[in-house]
Amino acid sequence: MSELASIPKTGNTIAPMEVVVRGKIDAVRRHEQKRYTRILTPAPDAYSRPQTVEIRSNQQLGQKGDEITVKATLGGYTRKPFKSTDRETGEVSSITPVDMTLDAVE
Repeated sequence: MSELASIPKTGNTIAPMEVVVRGKIDAVRRHEQKRYTRILTPAPDAYSRPQTVEIRSNQQLGQKGDEITVKATLGGYTRKPFKSTDRETGEVSSITPVDMTLDAVE
């Protein structure tokens, strides 16, 4: 496990809008100057599936198959709104999708 990907023992407090993600690296890709690491988290129980998140970072967090723990900052942005019609009532409403992002604390 890379030192970058581990949470320091002395500074393990979590600030507002920060999260800790623990899991196994499923894939790593690079786009422009950033690296995107897809992580599968353990399933909460035997009957549910694991969650998948992607963390953006400046440096590589590990290789595919590595188990890591990463502190990340939670962010997000809104996408273009679109119209949706309720099938039961016929009411048309505007939906604005929100995407969340995770940036590694480096």
